Amino acid sequence: MNVIETRLARASTILTEPTARYDKVSILLHWLTAALIILLWIIAQVIDDFGRGTPRMMVRSVHIALGVSLAVVIAARLGWRLSPSRRAPLAVAGMLGVAARIVHYGLYALVIGTILLGLTNVWARGDTIFGLFTVPKLAPGNPGLKETVEELHEWFGNAVLIVAALHASAALFHRLILRDDVLRRMLPERVRR
Repeated sequence: MNVIETRLARASTILTEPTARYDKVSILLHWLTAALIILLWIIAQVIDDFGRGTPRMMVRSVHIALGVSLAVVIAARLGWRLSPSRRAPLAVAGMLGVAARIVHYGLYALVIGTILLGLTNVWARGDTIFGLFTVPKLAPGNPGLKETVEELHEWFGNAVLIVAALHASAALFHRLILRDDVLRRMLPERVRR
């Protein structure tokens, strides 16, 4: 066993008690968040492929509605996690556990930042939502604001996807290389089997 394997084995002291697993609501909110983020990113990549006018407005409206849904899910997730009885202990001890916590907080910050920038983007653009109503422009005399906010929203969205991919890769690393139960903590009971 080489030095790296020894350190990884020592760092991956896994908690196997049932309390180390996340509850059903936490698991549901986690996977709902992941699905919404992926769907929002995909839609963002194709919005401009739709023709100007109604087709693009409808796709943008779906993106906005899903973004608002993500905001609600994140708020519910944070509210749920604030209860001490809802916190699962760190899956691994040492630096790997600290790194996991930093990545989780970073993901929350990036997702919340992306949502806030998305909402600001709606106001900067003065978007029409499903043809039902138009959001008033935040600063109609400042065309540079729209481009800046739109670009920041895109950067944050891409950063969320990159960090989430690293997060998923780490979970797979735990499952496939370290062969521990870190990934299983966030899987529904029927998938864990």
